[in-house]
Amino acid sequence: MFGIFTGTVVNAALVIAGTLIGCIFKTEKLKRIGDRVFQAFACFVLVLGVSGASQLLRPVFTLISLVIGISIGELCDIDDKFNRLGNSLQRRFAKGAEGGSFAEAFVSASLLFCIGSMTIMGALQGGLEDQHSIYYTKGLIDAVSAAGFAMGSGVGVAFAALSVLVYQGLLTAGASLLSGILTDEIVSLSTQIGSLSLIAIAFNMLGITKIKVANFLPAMFVPIVWQAVLTVFGAA
Repeated sequence: MFGIFTGTVVNAALVIAGTLIGCIFKTEKLKRIGDRVFQAFACFVLVLGVSGASQLLRPVFTLISLVIGISIGELCDIDDKFNRLGNSLQRRFAKGAEGGSFAEAFVSASLLFCIGSMTIMGALQGGLEDQHSIYYTKGLIDAVSAAGFAMGSGVGVAFAALSVLVYQGLLTAGASLLSGILTDEIVSLSTQIGSLSLIAIAFNMLGITKIKVANFLPAMFVPIVWQAVLTVFGAA
């Protein structure tokens, strides 16, 4: 029924399921446990980010991609738009929730579930092969992550499923159209930049920083755009 988007739909559904489980166990009696689980989860995200960025490919090109991408993100202020969307969802669907924490949970969870090597590799698998094992696996991981996240941050995590649907859906569609230029090196460069963003997300979750990580998102696509330009002009 969903074709190449089956994996994305299942992934989003598992995010919602995980959040519901986390919210069920989010009681006053278990609040301290939830807080510790959330902190442990933030440390896990930090380790994932460090692991993914530990061996930098083409560091100068990566730095240039970050500068260009973050500049675009800041000019568009993607992070602010994410927060406005989160506040709008809070007013519409979760009026009893605290607006700031709801929006923060929505933004942080959206970035967490949408950034990483499995996101890109799953899109490639779905868009090029119509296979979905990577997104099924990622969905199970995201479900566990959503449960831990929701215990500390609440129902706003569930609405990150919308971000998963849109973002992964677009990536999958794009992969099916750009199969000729998505080389292993370009994929590795994009996921490497995503791993650097995961480190920033972990710092935010631990309360160390207040980095606008959503404004990092365009940087992941700079290598892809650059390769597309080279391909077009090389064929001309």
